[in-house]
Amino acid sequence: MLDIKTTDNMLDKSFHEIIIESIGTGILVTDLEGKLIIFNKAAEEMWAYPKEEALGNPFFNCIAELDRPRMEKTFFYVVRTGRSLQASEAIMGNRAGKTLYINAHASLFQDTTGNKMGVVMLTEDITEKKKLEEEVQRADRLAALGQLSMGLSHEIRTPLATIKALTTLVKTDTLVDESLRKQLNMVINEVNRLDSLCRQLLNFAGKSDLHVEKISIKDMLDRVLFMGRLNHLEIPVKIKEDIQPDLPEISGDKEMLTHAFINLLINAMEAVNDSGNKGVVTIKAFRDGKWNVIKVSDTGIGIRPGEYVKIFDPFYTTKENGTGLGLSMVHTIITKHGGHINVESREGIGTAFTIKLPVEG
Repeated sequence: MLDIKTTDNMLDKSFHEIIIESIGTGILVTDLEGKLIIFNKAAEEMWAYPKEEALGNPFFNCIAELDRPRMEKTFFYVVRTGRSLQASEAIMGNRAGKTLYINAHASLFQDTTGNKMGVVMLTEDITEKKKLEEEVQRADRLAALGQLSMGLSHEIRTPLATIKALTTLVKTDTLVDESLRKQLNMVINEVNRLDSLCRQLLNFAGKSDLHVEKISIKDMLDRVLFMGRLNHLEIPVKIKEDIQPDLPEISGDKEMLTHAFINLLINAMEAVNDSGNKGVVTIKAFRDGKWNVIKVSDTGIGIRPGEYVKIFDPFYTTKENGTGLGLSMVHTIITKHGGHINVESREGIGTAFTIKLPVEG
């Protein structure tokens, strides 16, 4: 039971501040110009903005520069009309460039005589919850598509083999002229391309057995970097390494994981190259509790918002000659190893893939 002294303390300004600081939702209170008056701990962490820097400055500074214009428009709409606004699952970048999913509410507050004083904003970070939901939904989609892919691939490869055999047979006929032989070669090349796609679909279906062994993360990534550089000497991209040397081993299929990380590295290199600038690709690896974390990031073209949620979907590609199976297979491989993969990207700024793989034992 609270005594009188405790009850009196509850009315103190300091006690109210303790309550505000303890709330897990970001609380931002500004004046009518947008300058911060109150900025609690949850807001500091969410928006990567130290309180001592934030107070007295426009709250727009919390937000990534690309997102500031729409937030300013929203803020001054609330000030002008007095209407409250609420947004669910809004996507916004914080001051450090991290993409957040947030639930937000903004309301005007007034004094006892009705004079406008400022705006109260509540921002709830639901990024991890949203990512988990997307991962579960993606896994369900990929499982269903994997079953379909396996069935179709088996059915398609049989007639393809027949077409190739008959075309090859016709091509060996001495009566076939050079022009027709070239056309038959085109048929064979296209059959080979379709057969390759079918094999990719079978790999995507995830039915191949894992050849499990103990794997050194550093040795595997050293191999990935060597092969990535060797096979793409024409791409003038700087690659930075920040790999913790004493990372614990993991259990898994070395070839499958190597394939997955080479895919991510090459995508990053091509993204930087496509941007036309002298960008950087960074591979970072470190331990985080029971996980080995590998982050492949680039300063390339980034991903447009409309593409963001589709990049792991089979057959979705923005590349002219892409099959749209690369990142789908990466996701399948990481999932088969009990891991997780997440992506953060800002158009025109860059992309970062973060992979978590469980530590051995």
